[in-house]
Amino acid sequence: MAQDRTVTVTASRAATVAPDQAVVTVGVNTPITTTRDEVLAALQGSSITLANFTSVYTTTDYNVTTNGNRDQLAWTFTLNVPFSNIKPTMDQLTGLQIALAKAGKGMDLSFALRGTQTSAQALAGQNCSAADLIADARTQAQKIAAAAGLSVGAVVGASGTSVVTPPTSGFSSGTYQPSCTMTVKFALTGL
Repeated sequence: MAQDRTVTVTASRAATVAPDQAVVTVGVNTPITTTRDEVLAALQGSSITLANFTSVYTTTDYNVTTNGNRDQLAWTFTLNVPFSNIKPTMDQLTGLQIALAKAGKGMDLSFALRGTQTSAQALAGQNCSAADLIADARTQAQKIAAAAGLSVGAVVGASGTSVVTPPTSGFSSGTYQPSCTMTVKFALTGL
């Protein structure tokens, strides 16, 4: 029976894709009877649409006017804003915040910059170097082979991908660092 005289390792590298978007969360508190369509109508004219909707939940706060607790709906939206549009977006949200307060419908808006991320377009343009990944794999394989008193020979096979892996969710609390991976099988020599 022939012995398998190979070693297989997986190499990973962080890809160098600079973030190009800010992640902005927008919260809208409304009376408990407010519908989603009413919230979207109140946000009309802004860049917020149904596609930006993240969640809704009930919250209770203390109302100083009535001297009691009040249930409200807290609606959350997430915007991915290109860096070049941060100031106009913040200005638009500030204007919307003022307009909702003046409308007197019991709605109030808050917003916050929550982090940065890389757009799908920037990720799609990213290429990882297969040669660099193979070199990293060879370095790892040489350490393993040396521990067994062997040497690493030619590449027998490679699998996986050298493509950037995108984030699994639309929101990142910080900067997302995509990565590249490749699994490489090397022949062992010195047996």
